[in-house]
Amino acid sequence: MSRPPRPVRRPRLARAVGLWLIALLVALVATIQIRSQAEVERSLVGVDPTSLAFLIDDLHRANDSLEAERAELGRRKATLQSGQTGAADQVLRDEAERLRALEGLVPVQGPGVVLVIDASGLSALDLQDALNNFAAAGAEAMDVNGRRVVTGVPVVESSEGVSIDGVVVRSPWTISVIGDSSRLQQVADLMTQQLRADRRVRGASYKVEADVLITS
Repeated sequence: MSRPPRPVRRPRLARAVGLWLIALLVALVATIQIRSQAEVERSLVGVDPTSLAFLIDDLHRANDSLEAERAELGRRKATLQSGQTGAADQVLRDEAERLRALEGLVPVQGPGVVLVIDASGLSALDLQDALNNFAAAGAEAMDVNGRRVVTGVPVVESSEGVSIDGVVVRSPWTISVIGDSSRLQQVADLMTQQLRADRRVRGASYKVEADVLITS
């Protein structure tokens, strides 16, 4: 007498891994939100009223973006917990594709914005701040002068200027970002205003694009 086939456990394991991953992402979003608030509070000491208004607006936008991200992760978690195999599998596929894009493993194409900054004295910190603002607005992919920027890639000062992962990116900086165009446009508009008020900046402009391609 042959033994009955063992039940397939893979879908259940996949859902368990998906739940763990999404729970981890929710915790990370909450941590980032708390840290962002603390960092802005520390930066308020001695800041002039105009800069203070920009900082407060940045904090509100970052909090709104993080809340939206946390709500979306909660929705995905609920889908996985519902036990609907087809829906759960689709959530896992979508999340896997999103993570591959964030890690720079696959080309990304879609709507977004392109910000151009022409300046002589901006630092790696200034560039990192611009990238962080776009990331907080839900950027799916970014590059600077054709150089892909992903989580963990160092943006530092070098003897030759600002470098990304060891490659120097010279002014003018062209920052291409893919994501929700309306949210990214708000960030780009605010940053453009701030940059134009900076004496180190010769020019700053942006445009909304229907089709941005980021590959390298």
